[in-house]
Amino acid sequence: MAENRNAQQVREITDKLEQGIKELFESERFKEYLRTMSKFYNYSFNNTLLIAMQKPEATYVAGYTSWMKNFDRHVKKDEKSIKILAPAPYKTKAEQEKIDPATNKPVLNADGKPVLETVEIMRPAFKVVSVFDVSQTDGKELPDIMVDQLTGNVEQYETFWKVLKEISPVPVALEKIEGGAHGYYHLMDKRIAIDEGMSEMQTIKTLIHEIAHAKLHAVDPDEKTSSEEKKDRHTKEVEAESIAYTVCQRYGLETSDYSFGYIAGWSSDKETQELKGSLETIRKTAAEMIEGIDAQLRVLSAEKEQSAVLDEEAGPAPLRDDGIPIYRETANYAYEAGELDAYKASHKANLDCREAIEQAISENYTDNRLSSEDAVKSVLAQFSEKRVEYVLANTIQHKDWDGRISRRNIEWAANIEICPENTTQFIVDKAHPGLTDLFVKEFIRQMEVMKQEQATEQASRDPEVVAWEKDEITSYKLTVHDVESPLAKASDAASKGQHRLTPDEKEIKAAVMDKLKSQIAHNNDGIFATYRTSPQSTNIMMQHKVRIDGNTITRNGEPLFAIHRRYSAKKTQGCYRELLPTLEYVGRNAAQEAKQEKPSIRDQLRSAAQHPTEKKPPSKSKKHEMGLE
Repeated sequence: MAENRNAQQVREITDKLEQGIKELFESERFKEYLRTMSKFYNYSFNNTLLIAMQKPEATYVAGYTSWMKNFDRHVKKDEKSIKILAPAPYKTKAEQEKIDPATNKPVLNADGKPVLETVEIMRPAFKVVSVFDVSQTDGKELPDIMVDQLTGNVEQYETFWKVLKEISPVPVALEKIEGGAHGYYHLMDKRIAIDEGMSEMQTIKTLIHEIAHAKLHAVDPDEKTSSEEKKDRHTKEVEAESIAYTVCQRYGLETSDYSFGYIAGWSSDKETQELKGSLETIRKTAAEMIEGIDAQLRVLSAEKEQSAVLDEEAGPAPLRDDGIPIYRETANYAYEAGELDAYKASHKANLDCREAIEQAISENYTDNRLSSEDAVKSVLAQFSEKRVEYVLANTIQHKDWDGRISRRNIEWAANIEICPENTTQFIVDKAHPGLTDLFVKEFIRQMEVMKQEQATEQASRDPEVVAWEKDEITSYKLTVHDVESPLAKASDAASKGQHRLTPDEKEIKAAVMDKLKSQIAHNNDGIFATYRTSPQSTNIMMQHKVRIDGNTITRNGEPLFAIHRRYSAKKTQGCYRELLPTLEYVGRNAAQEAKQEKPSIRDQLRSAAQHPTEKKPPSKSKKHEMGLE
């Protein structure tokens, strides 16, 4: 029954499609469009296949001279041409039997042998010619009969996108497509690419269009196809867009303005022969896709209900980064400092936090509205405020070019220090940038409320405790307990005089390592070395007056780092290949710098425990002014 109902709905939608296109044909806009499109060649099936293999996103194709003469457009510099085959017959002379036109039989000589004559004949041949797509040209705009791009959001967009990926016969991925194409089905790689950054409506419609191509037009170049089975480019595009329109209409997505113009543009005449000849294929394929989408939606709905029941039974989730501090140094620094475990734990927590944010946005987005408050609270129930702040600030710093991110959030993120290494791995990328911006806005608001509450609590605290934290207590009774601190490793390192690099020194170290990589690559591979020092690294070294003198890195002539070179254990190509070195800080002793600073409260307490002071009569102090004994 459901199948019959779907078939009836599909038939009603396709009838509406045919009528809408007929009305479009009567417009003046369509007449101007036809005058221009008539100047394009109608390429054969084999040449269409060649174009699709070389540039799958190609739309309108013409030769270099044709673009200039017929369309007043010019091919851009350094554009790679598309190679196709063009007929190139040539004349040649050949001897053949002379035919009597009266009897249509060979003329015989006195000996009874056929008389031969020399004639010119045309021999078929082909040559390779170069053509270019419209995206590879500049100049006068081509007339169009469809809107540039669909706009608007799609209800439960993330769910719909996931379902379409499930029913697609080939992998689907978002990527940046140059040239203006919204998407394409790659004939050789068997994959679908969709242009990122489009509206939700355009993204969903384009994906359905390309899935239709993958289902109907996946031609194997090595497989012989009969002439009856071959479809030209016009028929393929009409079928794919008709299916996209039908499926979108079924789920309440209005694409008439775009689809009518697209189908009319690919029709060879006003009778829409391609549409009429493919109606049965269109209706069958659209019905199959609708059945697949409905089935996947039912599965996701059941999984969501089951997950909700399990979550309710399990209770609140534990904190997933409890006790894991944010590590803001690079992996190389962590290796040299013996802190790789801390680096890995922090990086893993960042990835988990990103996934939690994307999931929270998806689960709390319903009816074209994001419940940002609930989404933020669900993430903060699993991760610390600092962790969420770190991941969100990193995301905004990488997306500060996006107009959907508010200026206030960009300024907020710019004030948070992010380690430049591996930060692209925990960018909140699966959620729509507009929804991510709303999530960040709500997070900032909740943090401000929390700060106000903490300030109020601070004002009502015991003055003695506050004075102690500010190091304003002049006399006290000290009791020392041996307690293992989570910062023990860091404090031990500080006591040994290890120097923590400044931001300038970190920048210099990264630039020097880049330079050393280039030198090592040249030493190992000679002129065949492919790695080169980046101009940015060179500029940094020049700016800070940094030089590499043998195994020492100097700044302004003073030693800064020592180079510890490493070599492979086995010979390669007759020599021991140099490996990536390590850098040791040899600048001014950090311990000497620490002596000039005021000792911390912790150091003062330890010193007092080792050298107890003599009891003296209490003198007037802040303690007495506060009424403390």
